[in-house]
Amino acid sequence: MLVAIFAVHINNGLFMANNGYEYGLTLLAVSLSLLWSGAGALSIDRMLSQKLSQ
Repeated sequence: MLVAIFAVHINNGLFMANNGYEYGLTLLAVSLSLLWSGAGALSIDRMLSQKLSQ
């Protein structure tokens, strides 16, 4: 997302109405949040790891 923001949208400003980087910045924030906190208790990865450990 950083490449998309800086290569395409940075010159258009922040807001999406001007084809800006607002949406790309939101996607980047969500991705970093999931990377930091993990998918959670209802994730498929957690269910698979619990089944494999039994």
